[in-house]
Amino acid sequence: MTSFGLSAYFRHLDVAEEVCATAREDGFTMLFGSLHVPEEPDGDFRARMQGVGSLAQDAGLGLVVDISGPSLAAVGLDVTTAGRMREWGVSALRVDYGLSDEEIVALSRSIPIWFNASTATAGDYERLVGMGLRTEGIGISHNFYPKPWTGLSDEFLDTQTRMFHDLGFTVQAWVPGDGLRRIPLGFGLPTLERHRDVHPVAAALDLRRAGIDDIFVGDPSLSERTRRAWRAWALEDVVELEVELTAPVPQAVAERLTVLDRNRTDDAAAMVRLEGARGALADVSISAGPTVGRPLGSVTVDNDAAGRYKGEIAIQRRDLPADATVNVVGHVVAQDHDLLSRIAPGQRVRLRLR
Repeated sequence: MTSFGLSAYFRHLDVAEEVCATAREDGFTMLFGSLHVPEEPDGDFRARMQGVGSLAQDAGLGLVVDISGPSLAAVGLDVTTAGRMREWGVSALRVDYGLSDEEIVALSRSIPIWFNASTATAGDYERLVGMGLRTEGIGISHNFYPKPWTGLSDEFLDTQTRMFHDLGFTVQAWVPGDGLRRIPLGFGLPTLERHRDVHPVAAALDLRRAGIDDIFVGDPSLSERTRRAWRAWALEDVVELEVELTAPVPQAVAERLTVLDRNRTDDAAAMVRLEGARGALADVSISAGPTVGRPLGSVTVDNDAAGRYKGEIAIQRRDLPADATVNVVGHVVAQDHDLLSRIAPGQRVRLRLR
């Protein structure tokens, strides 16, 4: 079962407070905070970290905090006293850099720790276990990459994820947000480079298919429309597409367009074919028109001339030519085009008309 998480940063605590207030209803169960973002404002880091912990506790979210060696000192703790962070709402610490093997082992005895899946090896883990590492609650989390062109390849993500799955761990990775983007670069915070400007739900669908267990949004927030789409997917396992109608349709067709349906299990390469529409519209008269070219994202309904295919509703995954038996009645908005190629066989789909 995939779990989902949000991120909270000191500079954006006002945004984090708003986001966390609706986190559970949007399908999120975890929160990520960081103690070593160099661009964060100066000040009382302990109070700021406790503020993030309070947000997590108030929202009923588990909290994982990214640390380095110096960042523990910044909140008045060390590897032997880090367990006090549990009182702040922290459930685990993600170890990134600046800690020796001996310090990591000592830290694990104070609070559960997560390792960096993008840099750690099986040998690292086995060595630490041999040194007395406490293994209860251990997690594995890939990096996210603020700088363009520095994110991971699919091949490397798959290799590292398989390695840690073979060791019995759950693995976490990141998708970018499309609301407020985090300083200093503002180019998104994905694990995979190809996800940098991809719809967050589309990126999350890719990660789930890659076997990632916990999917976090790296940036401080999602846009309102993406929140709605995320909620549909995370809570209902529904891919929701926003559609603008471009041609009049019979009332029965208009009503059918908004009914929850699913992609056929014999998944078509060129289009998403909604399974239940043909049967539901079998007795409805659907005159021809407009029977025009079908660019990517076109929403179509087969007309009376289509014979037994009459009433089929489909969404085009690529540009297709005109067909006299197929009416083009609308278009998926451009922001949702990334989702079309990710709709799997049998995936539930809902069209939301503008």
